[in-house]
Amino acid sequence: MLGRPPTGTKPEFISPLNGWSKLPLELISYIIALSLPRTGLSKARMEALYSARMVSRMWRDTIDSTPSLWNVVSSDLPLHVNTTAIQQSGCSPLDVYVIEGAVFSYSRQRSGLAELLELATREIGRWSTVTLWFTRFDVHSLHLTSPAPLLQDLTVISQSWGSASTPVTLFGGIAPKLEALEVDGLPVDWTSSFIHGLKKLGIFNLEREQMSTQQVLDVLVNAPLLEHLCITDSTLEHHLQSLHIRPTIIQVPGLKTIKLHGINTEATMAILSSIRAPNCIDLEILDPGDNAASTPSFPEPALSHFGDFQRHTLSANNTSTIDFFDFKIEWVCRCTSLSCLEFELEIPYDALAAGVEWVMNVVGSGTEELVHKMEVRLDHDSLSDGDLATYYTFSRCQSVTKLTLACDRVPARPILDLLGTWRASGAGKGRLPAFPGLEILVLASEELTALDDLEVSISRRFGDLDDDISQEIPNLSIVLDTSYYRDYGVRSKPDLAQVQRLRRAKGVESLTRKSAGHQPGMLAVVYKEDMEL
Repeated sequence: MLGRPPTGTKPEFISPLNGWSKLPLELISYIIALSLPRTGLSKARMEALYSARMVSRMWRDTIDSTPSLWNVVSSDLPLHVNTTAIQQSGCSPLDVYVIEGAVFSYSRQRSGLAELLELATREIGRWSTVTLWFTRFDVHSLHLTSPAPLLQDLTVISQSWGSASTPVTLFGGIAPKLEALEVDGLPVDWTSSFIHGLKKLGIFNLEREQMSTQQVLDVLVNAPLLEHLCITDSTLEHHLQSLHIRPTIIQVPGLKTIKLHGINTEATMAILSSIRAPNCIDLEILDPGDNAASTPSFPEPALSHFGDFQRHTLSANNTSTIDFFDFKIEWVCRCTSLSCLEFELEIPYDALAAGVEWVMNVVGSGTEELVHKMEVRLDHDSLSDGDLATYYTFSRCQSVTKLTLACDRVPARPILDLLGTWRASGAGKGRLPAFPGLEILVLASEELTALDDLEVSISRRFGDLDDDISQEIPNLSIVLDTSYYRDYGVRSKPDLAQVQRLRRAKGVESLTRKSAGHQPGMLAVVYKEDMEL
């Protein structure tokens, strides 16, 4: 029969490894390297490497004769494994991960800190990617003194009670290939020559005595290749030197990502005002660390020169969301599948007019407006006459397609009254209502008491529309949103007749209710008088 061996012969056993013996050792080692976990997963990587050595003698010989496969030293590995890795790796670049006090599955046999430091620092000339996490400041100053000519990526974390103000000169200032640096809680000598080659810089959890705004600006001057800047949870000392000592404007054409999270407002203003980043694709300003009342010039002029970047981002993504609060604005424009541009800005201001004016300067007005889909939420404790005048001006914006009123905080009546206001468009389109592009109106409240004002506003907005104008004004989808009040429930219920009138009103596309336990967009249901919501 076909496939059956001749009578009296034994079937030949073909090892699945026979084909490997015909491959060059260089190719085999390359395939093994691709199969290993990335070096950051040091324990998993070494386990996989030791398992691969057991496949066959050829694999074992290939692995043992390939120094680059043994390039990991880590505090979550036993000391003898780290010692073997040092010996087997020869002169290859070495990745080092030393985390003090970390708990791993090898906790009983992992390398002691002192032994591992002594073992690793003897090879400091081979360090390539390094993460060091200690609770003592002196560890860095005592052990990181020798040059690191191959170092490319460094993360140093110092977590301890109190803070050290004496800067540490890492590697004697000599690390010519260093491209990525992250420091957390450790003051560094920012005059070191390796700053010049940085492409990525992260600064975390530094206090006033550890770093100043001036030092950040000096780093930007001395790092012309910088692409990513992130400063987080740091209060920077802010006593800038006179302008004739430092450049007034710092050109950073390679800077693509700027993230300032949780740093003091005055430092944020100084940094943003001093740099020009024409190729920025990601700007994040979040959680300013102090009160904006003392910084009336923010967001102008700190963000004025980012206007073109914001307009390009809005145009590319065609959507943004804005939340207005009493003393700050949150404006977000996320990247899409067609664009890598994005910004997320949490900007303080001393008056609502300053924030609205900044938005309108970016978006434009009248025939110059950059029309896109803008979702706006108003969340104020109160509104003054000046605030209402500001929103009256802002209501000319054609981009607002969704408006959410936090009715338990914002007085709903004046805003709903504004929606029924008509005036000259100023763009050659005759008279238009406030927010002429509005398509969705959300009333977020645990009290459904704004329906009287809503009914009047709808009547004024759509009651006397001419046929020509009605084609330009979209119908409204109204959402009664009580989903934020799951714990307490809704305190009032809508009047059935009023709900029916609103749903049938001219210009109303739909009236829906969103509440805890209901699906978003569920039609507003009919309730009996004795039925609790």
